[in-house]
Amino acid sequence: MIAYSKCPVCFSGDISFVMEVKDHSISKEMFRISECKNCKLRMTSPAPNADSIGKYYESADYISHSNTSAGLINRIYQIVRGITLKSKRKLVFDFSKKTTGKLLDFGCGTGEFLNEMQSNAWSVVGLEPSDTAREMGKKNFKLDVKPNSELMELPEDHFDV
Repeated sequence: MIAYSKCPVCFSGDISFVMEVKDHSISKEMFRISECKNCKLRMTSPAPNADSIGKYYESADYISHSNTSAGLINRIYQIVRGITLKSKRKLVFDFSKKTTGKLLDFGCGTGEFLNEMQSNAWSVVGLEPSDTAREMGKKNFKLDVKPNSELMELPEDHFDV
């Protein structure tokens, strides 16, 4: 497990507990969510480390890494996903005040959000720990999706969002 004493984004030490949530679909575990008071990033803390994170994403029940519309739940999920992608794009615009730019999505999954942004004139790069999800993003949307381990290889001050 990784216990954050500083924010992994802005390096502020002003992090505090926000809530505890239960993963109802995969692990049934409880997770603590903390927030950086400086940049407002919310994170699981303590977070699973690289050796243990994979089990949460590789489950056949992890709907976010699926593009299937088979069955009622999956069809509803796909409809809601489309609505939330547009909502997320609006959030990016509202907070960045940019209608186009360079976006990095850390934990991009299968690339649905990156595809939404790329389809709206953004230059995008994704980081994703799951080999399967990374390959889906590359195959389905022709995205630039890299393993999380390449974070430090990305150019400094390159991304707008």
